[in-house]
Amino acid sequence: MNPVDLSLFGLWPTPALRGALNGLEIKSADLARLNTQFAALLNDLTQEMRAQFEQFRLLREGAEALMRGDDDAAAKLARADLKAASDAMSVIVRTLEKVDVLQRQLMRDRDAEEERAEGDQETLEHAQARLLALVDQQAEAKAQMLLAEWKRTPLTVGCDPPPS
Repeated sequence: MNPVDLSLFGLWPTPALRGALNGLEIKSADLARLNTQFAALLNDLTQEMRAQFEQFRLLREGAEALMRGDDDAAAKLARADLKAASDAMSVIVRTLEKVDVLQRQLMRDRDAEEERAEGDQETLEHAQARLLALVDQQAEAKAQMLLAEWKRTPLTVGCDPPPS
């Protein structure tokens, strides 16, 4: 007879994340703070890329000076350095263009969020104005109804029975 592990037929252990599932997960709880941090990161990246661009420009100038010399080996090495510096500079330029696109998108998103917030405020004010206008309209209709009813009732004093 094969031995059977009876512990396999017991209860499952408590899930490790049971306490974490009490509420909804909000991935972008503080979007404005994250956008500010992202913008700061892009600014830092731009400064770093600018510094590296300057380094490669200096390297390229040094390589051009070496190419003017009489040493063929140094000139060959200088041409390789010049090509590497030019390639690196083109990568930096493309990266800076992408950073610029991201920064512009952040600005558009920030402006759109501000417009949406203003629109929400305008919507609230518009709803309040509509509600007040509706209340005024209903009050006017009620007043007109009471006036019409008052005009229909006879104005003879003393004809009605005394109030009990």
